[in-house]
Amino acid sequence: MFREVMQNAGLEAYAEIGVLIFFGSFFMILMLAFFGMSNKEREAALHMPLQEDEAI
Repeated sequence: MFREVMQNAGLEAYAEIGVLIFFGSFFMILMLAFFGMSNKEREAALHMPLQEDEAI
């Protein structure tokens, strides 16, 4: 019964909009990672997981 109510509610557009926002954000983050970073920023991000934490 609950499935029928949800199917007839007409909420498909919200799911489609959510998926489009997700993929759009993912694509923009990829473009920033590949083309928006300078070599210095990329090198710093590359070594970040290996750096030891200073006094927290």
